[in-house]
Amino acid sequence: MKFRHLICGVFFCLLALTGCSSTQEASSDKITVVATLFPQYDFVREIGGDRVDATLLLSAGQESHLYDPSPSDMSFIASSDIFIFTGENMESWAADIASSVGDSVTIVDASEGITLHLNEDDDEDGHSHTYDPHIWLDFDNAKTMCDNIYSALCAASPEDESYFAANLEAYKEKLTEIDEEYAAAFASSSKTLVFGGRFALGYLVRRYNVSYISAYSSCGSESEPSVRDIQTISDFVKENDVKVVYCEEFSDPKVARSIAEGTDAEILVIHSAENTSLDEREDGTTFIDIMEQNLENIKKGLQ
Repeated sequence: MKFRHLICGVFFCLLALTGCSSTQEASSDKITVVATLFPQYDFVREIGGDRVDATLLLSAGQESHLYDPSPSDMSFIASSDIFIFTGENMESWAADIASSVGDSVTIVDASEGITLHLNEDDDEDGHSHTYDPHIWLDFDNAKTMCDNIYSALCAASPEDESYFAANLEAYKEKLTEIDEEYAAAFASSSKTLVFGGRFALGYLVRRYNVSYISAYSSCGSESEPSVRDIQTISDFVKENDVKVVYCEEFSDPKVARSIAEGTDAEILVIHSAENTSLDEREDGTTFIDIMEQNLENIKKGLQ
């Protein structure tokens, strides 16, 4: 980490000395925003509207946990107006970049003001000190992220504050509506959801007090579930007439298939919304779209 910090520092010093600047910055009066993950990228687009030019660092379909910024990415961040990351628990590398760009870029930690929860595989005393970073899967947290983004946009362009405020209010109403849809769906069923992929849904299941079984205790679990664990969950699926076994996006659902083998259970995705696929980008998929599709898939498992 110290080595990377040194590299980042040298890089941005050289950038300043050579007077590098973004073509985007030179050709547009819009606020240039760089976001690390899809949720805050989409929130920026919703709140900033036509006053912002937003860029998502992740390429389509890229696994966010494996992302490491390239020199061109760092250059792009350094030439932007605002850099938004989720928090040090999601992007440990972002703190180094944030400290390297100085005052030239407004840094927004989207998790500010949000209470983080320990991953499910940590003990109650939190000895491993790893937190679940998927904060946006609780819609109240998503609203707080939007508030943090709104404040940064207003600081960058005070004359557009009323425009941003109207967009923020409208978007929060959408988040409230879908939150109510989720609450109604879970209230109508006491079924247990079965998850056969790496588990990133801690905030969602906690918000609605959902009963679930997962082959992995968290999205950060490094070890594969044992044959015995898979068999135990598979037996549960058979004994309880479970209709759906879920997996995560951008993955081979081999564990979910093993659990569902010999049953009529369908394998469906619950999307963490960290990133989008190429098809989703081409279709203009939004965070709300992803969460609506998740809800449709969840409803099938609640039948």
